[in-house]
Amino acid sequence: MHTLFSYLSTTILLSLLLSLLINPATPSSPPSSSLSNPLPPPPPPSIHKYKSHISWINGIAHTPSDAKNTANTMATYFNRPVNYIHNPTAMSKPRDAVGYVKDLTQATTQLFGRITAEVNDLVSHLRFLCKNTGEHGKVLHLCHSQGVLITYLAAKELTNDEKSKIEIIAFGGAAAITTGEFPEFHRCVNYYSLNDPLLQVVTPAARALSTGLLSFSVKTGEPEFVFLTPKGNDPIVDHGLLGPTYKDIVLLEGQRYVKHYETKIYKLYDLFYNMQARMDAVCRMIIEATIIKLVLLLRALYAKFREVGIEVVRRMNSARVKNVDLNVNTTATIQEAIG
Repeated sequence: MHTLFSYLSTTILLSLLLSLLINPATPSSPPSSSLSNPLPPPPPPSIHKYKSHISWINGIAHTPSDAKNTANTMATYFNRPVNYIHNPTAMSKPRDAVGYVKDLTQATTQLFGRITAEVNDLVSHLRFLCKNTGEHGKVLHLCHSQGVLITYLAAKELTNDEKSKIEIIAFGGAAAITTGEFPEFHRCVNYYSLNDPLLQVVTPAARALSTGLLSFSVKTGEPEFVFLTPKGNDPIVDHGLLGPTYKDIVLLEGQRYVKHYETKIYKLYDLFYNMQARMDAVCRMIIEATIIKLVLLLRALYAKFREVGIEVVRRMNSARVKNVDLNVNTTATIQEAIG
């Protein structure tokens, strides 16, 4: 028992020390002077300050399994799980022409600014990831084809603080997203294959290609339009996110992510955070097991004491009855003797 308490004490002490390392105490913020502009709450203590996320939304003609498989493939490029949100398709099979036309019709209505359910879902998705991102972390959001258009519409619904945590990486987009229009975004890059069918219908992209004015980002210094030499020599093939043209860029973005957000300090924090989570789980298991055993022991003792108590009461009652009978017999004997 002494060894168990020593182990528990050591484990809890280590857990507290790790908590201080991962979530150091910060001075409390002063109260806000404006009721309409309250200070944002600090991130939950379970989110370490370097925590980042990867997000992705697909274009048209993606079934749920297509979206999942693509997300799993991209996860190998980024060395991290991809938090994807599925942009549904009306297609019931790969060559469903009617469903494809319905997808195109929906995208056309979005081009005119219509806020659809997919837009609202993406807003909630990005908002959740931003809320669960560390102080020095970012949400790297990848979008493709119609997914870029949905992201463009969702950007208008996000707060400036949320947008400041997001990097936009767009491939063959049905819209262009730039810091000229959304200056709060941390980074925006629009990749287009030169034979991408959407390049000529997205005015900012077509203008950047024809004029050579690529709109450089003030924050990162990199161009916000990047035009790529097609490798598949087929507009449809080169438009695919994991086709021969865009796939290489997804790989490069994965390497950039690892370099910027998988640094040694990030990995150290991640290691400590995971250690703390595991130690917390072990402590809970030990405490729960101890409490369960203690409760079972107390119940057993209670049952035993109750059984003993009942037996004692039974014997006392039996003895009392015998005493009463004895007294009655004695009284009767005395009365007979006197009589």
